[in-house]
Amino acid sequence: MSDSTIAQTINERTEAVKKVINLIAQSGRGDDLHDLRVLLINTTSLLKRDPGIEAAVDDLYAAAAALVRDASAGTPPSARSLRLLLSASDRFCSRLGAAADRIGPEPEMRFKGLEAAYAVQLERFSMNADLDPVGQVA
Repeated sequence: MSDSTIAQTINERTEAVKKVINLIAQSGRGDDLHDLRVLLINTTSLLKRDPGIEAAVDDLYAAAAALVRDASAGTPPSARSLRLLLSASDRFCSRLGAAADRIGPEPEMRFKGLEAAYAVQLERFSMNADLDPVGQVA
């Protein structure tokens, strides 16, 4: 994978993470948390191991899980939980961008099975997000 391709892929994954985080912040659904987990696994599989990214992934997932847990208990999200989620998302996205420049891609991309299927599904969802229910561009 060339440097420009890995940078483009990282940018796409960053945007996808931001979309899922916004969905979690708005509705706090468990399905969105599952989507975030799969997306984070897929994204981290693109790069060599990096402790900073792994810590950012853990923080982001923990903040999202806390928000979903509160929402499923019927508690509206507090300003603090939303702030923690958004700051964890920003931290993850900035570390991911920096790591892509610094450490480069895995020698062999580990993008198989469920990860590949999910990436296709997420891409279709993001393409259809710009359409209204009738299928016309909004």
